[in-house]
Formats: sequence, C-alpha cells, structure tokens
Amino acid sequence: MNIILYLGIILIAGLAAGRVINRLKLPAVTGYLLIGLLLGPSVFNLITTEKITALAPINSIALSIIAFSIGGALSLKQIKKCGKSVLVITVMQALGAYLLVTLTLHCLFGVELHSALIFGAISTATAPAATIMVLREYKAKGPLTSNLLAVVALDDALCLIAFGITMALAKILAGKVSGGVVPMIAAPLWELLGSIILGIVFAVTLLLLSSRFKENPDKMVLVLGMVFLQAGLAEFLHLSALLAGMTMGCVAVNLLQHQSEELFRLVNTVDTPIYVLFFVLAGANLQLGLLVKVGLVGVAYIFSRMIGKIGGAIYGAIISKAPAVVRKYLGLGLIPQAGVAIGLTLLVQQDLPEIANLVSTVILGSVVVYEIIGPFFAKMAIMKAGEAGVDRD
Repeated sequence: MNIILYLGIILIAGLAAGRVINRLKLPAVTGYLLIGLLLGPSVFNLITTEKITALAPINSIALSIIAFSIGGALSLKQIKKCGKSVLVITVMQALGAYLLVTLTLHCLFGVELHSALIFGAISTATAPAATIMVLREYKAKGPLTSNLLAVVALDDALCLIAFGITMALAKILAGKVSGGVVPMIAAPLWELLGSIILGIVFAVTLLLLSSRFKENPDKMVLVLGMVFLQAGLAEFLHLSALLAGMTMGCVAVNLLQHQSEELFRLVNTVDTPIYVLFFVLAGANLQLGLLVKVGLVGVAYIFSRMIGKIGGAIYGAIISKAPAVVRKYLGLGLIPQAGVAIGLTLLVQQDLPEIANLVSTVILGSVVVYEIIGPFFAKMAIMKAGEAGVDRD
C-alpha cells in the first residue's frame, strides 16, 4: 500500500478506536495507542516496520507542536499562581525516581552501580505528549492542571542535566574515562543551553514576523513554518527539539501574551489529526515481545520509577505547601515515558556499549507499559481533582 492509503487507514482507525475507548470511560489517546499496537508488527503487521520508518517525520512534526503548546502554557503569570511548588515538585519527583531506581536495581537486584545510575538518570524523563492530550481531551483546568503542565515542561530539561552528569560518573566507575570529565559534562550542558538559545531566537522572530500579517490563514502558515523550522534546525545541530520548542512557546507567550495566544489558538485548530497519526504510529512502534525479555530488572525498574515519581511529587508538594489536589494527584500524571528516554538509550549505546543491550531492552519494554497505562492515570488524576470539563474555551 502507498503512504497516502496508510495515512487514511491510520486516521480512520484512530478515530474509531478513540470513540470506542471513550465508551469504556478511558481517554481517546489510549485507543489510539492500542489500535496502533494491533495494526503494528507486534500483532497484525498491517503497519509494517518499513512503513513506520517511512512515516517517522510525523513524529517530529507532532512533537514540535506539542512542545510549542506546552511552552505556551508556561506564562509567568500562571507560574506565579503555582508559586515555588512547581520547581520544588519538579526536583523532588525527579530525585525520587533517580534514587529509588538506582538503589533498587543496585542493592536488591545486583545491577552494577554504573549501570544502575544510568537507569536512575533515564527514569527522571517524562513523556509529556500523552498527558497533554488527556488534559486537552477532558478540557482540564485548575491548580493541578497548571502545576502538571509546568512540571512536565521543566522535567526533561532537568533530565538532560542529570543524565549528562551521571554519564560522566558512570564512565569513571566503569574505568572508561578519556578526554577528561569536563568535556563529558559540557556536551549535555551545550545541548541544554543551545536548545534554550535556539528557542528564544525563534520566539522573538515569530512575534516580529506575525505582526506583519493580518489574515489568520497567513498567521497559521507562519507559526507552523517557524515551529517546524526550529525543530528541524535543532535536530540538525544535535540539540533537543523538545526543549527548543518548549522555550519557543514559553518566550512567545511571555513577551506578547495577547498576540501569542492567537497564534496558539490557530495551531490548536489543525493539530488534532497530526496527534492521531502520532499516537497510532507510537502504538504501532511498541514491541510486545520486549515485555517477555525485561525480566525482574525490568519489572523492578517499572515499579520503582512509578513509586519514586509519585512519592517524590507528593513530598515536594507537601514541603512547598501546594494545594491539596496537587499533593494527592499530580504524581499520577508523570507516569508516561517515551521519546527522551529512548533517545538517551542511543547515547548509552555510543558511550557504554557493554551495557547497551540491557538498558535498551528494559527501557523499551517499560515504554510499552508506561504509554498504555499513563493516559489512564492522568485521566484519574484530573477526574479526582474535579478539574475535568472546567476549561470550556
């Protein structure tokens, strides 16, 4: 089948699966992932591995829009409403996952310390896409939603820092230090700072150019073109497209809020089909066979990360005196893990190839679990917090 026919099948199948799963009181994104899993190589193989590879640019397109939208939720006005709790919760949930995963794998399952540290660093990453889709689908609004959006946006930046430092330490423990520790730490720091600088430049450019256009169709073409351009340039420069996109959205919404809000609304009018394609393909890319291979180490990673994330978020919310709904439910929205974690396994293959098979198998296997159960927990959180259906706009 040709690509156009595949796109049609994916969109219609995704739409139908979303409607069916809604009848079971589950988020539509769960239906997208499950129908993708059924159509993919793990089950019926209608969407083959070759076609998944051919359609890979859709992932970059969707993630660039998601990142831009997340950044748009980070207005200083909104962050001030959340207070210091956002930063405290972000640090504590990442630290909780890092420490619990590392200690569990090393002390209870005998994983070598440098390997356990790598697992700990990767565990800090959270995939925002599924959580954001659930918040949009159920029109969530309130203190939990505001804090959750801010935490998932800041989390990946923190993960890049943690992984860079941990990789340097792991190489020392593995006796593989070459070229000095400073270059090993400098590389992820450059990725972090370079991504932020790129996002700022594109945000300023977008706002300057958008003022020259009066018609909404022209503005829509401009904003999508700028979002895709910065994402492609970030990949070309080996920076984080996700972090650059978030920075672009964040800077845009804070420089000229009224002007940028119109741009975000225009993006929201066209992004749903792209998201459906993205999540169905993400489901097709999940490999059920890896679940058999993860073993006890994989099971320990899955549960220790969940407990660390949820426990750390609760502790952070308590010590920062966040609202009760944030203390009780925010951790449930931090379970999904996908893109960034998978990307970090590729860096492990480059720098520590002797542990790459173990790390890749466990992380890819856990992604299958997290991406399927994550949307359900995110929905549970906003439902229990009473924030579903509040954002009628």
